[in-house]
Amino acid sequence: MASLTVLDGALKGQRLELQQGVTRIGRREGNDWVLPDPSISGTHCEVEVGADGILIRDLGSTNGTKVNNNPVKEQMIFRNDILMFGDVPLMLEGDDVPEGGKSAPAEIPRTTIVIRQNKKVEPPKEFTKKSNSNRIWVILIILLLLVIAYPLFLYISSLFTK
Repeated sequence: MASLTVLDGALKGQRLELQQGVTRIGRREGNDWVLPDPSISGTHCEVEVGADGILIRDLGSTNGTKVNNNPVKEQMIFRNDILMFGDVPLMLEGDDVPEGGKSAPAEIPRTTIVIRQNKKVEPPKEFTKKSNSNRIWVILIILLLLVIAYPLFLYISSLFTK
């Protein structure tokens, strides 16, 4: 038997077995399946099970209905399709539900990195080489101490040699 199962969130595990005909889904009482989630509209969508297959129809919901990450107004759905009602993910399951169809596979979110070779990219400040100014000051102070200490050493040694 065809069914919709919530995959994640506070409603995870809730399941609706779909019957022949139209099933209305929404947040408001009076729907055939009430999903109390703020991202779902009062009457969000309807699922129609018929001889030709299963059709999902968005009913003008605020946060939309998606099939395999593609926004839809009306579309045939198939076994293992991932549906999104607002922020609630569901899967269509059932041995009597046809597989395949023209649904696009779920898109995997990706990060795109653009590398521009014609422009020098400066590394972040944390990764830049530190200045050697501290080392230079230490060397200068040591030299200054040697310049002062050498004549002082000569003067003291001359006192003892007399």
